[in-house]
Amino acid sequence: MSVLDLQFVGLALLMFFSMEIIARLMHKYVMHGFMWSVHEDHHKERQAELEKNDLFGLLFAGVAILLLAEGILNHDLYYLSLAIGMTMYGAAYFVVHDMIIHDRHLHLRSWGMRHRPFRDLILVHDVHHAEGEGNWGFLFVIKGVDKVPKVKS
Repeated sequence: MSVLDLQFVGLALLMFFSMEIIARLMHKYVMHGFMWSVHEDHHKERQAELEKNDLFGLLFAGVAILLLAEGILNHDLYYLSLAIGMTMYGAAYFVVHDMIIHDRHLHLRSWGMRHRPFRDLILVHDVHHAEGEGNWGFLFVIKGVDKVPKVKS
């Protein structure tokens, strides 16, 4: 693998991790702000297979598709790398947040509760839903930023 290849892989990974920061900021200031009417169904006791909140995922998917098209049509590996990183984040979000944390679609929450990294993420996200604020992330628990509940072993 050449240095240039590593640069594009690095850019895709940077975009993946940057998406968590972007998602946290969007979640706090947009979803719980002026777009609450779209996000609020996500905070109901039971989640549906389809929610208005899923429009945010479609928005991000649209941006990734535009980046992908730009990368392919103009043979631009920078745009392609950004699209790949964003798409990887979207896929991880769908599996971790929707299927594991919220038990939607494949209903993997009980599986997640048996695996510590996912259990911690579920518990941190449950605090967000119980309190309606804080713990704005989707894929990562950041100690010192996120309120991590104490759990009896």
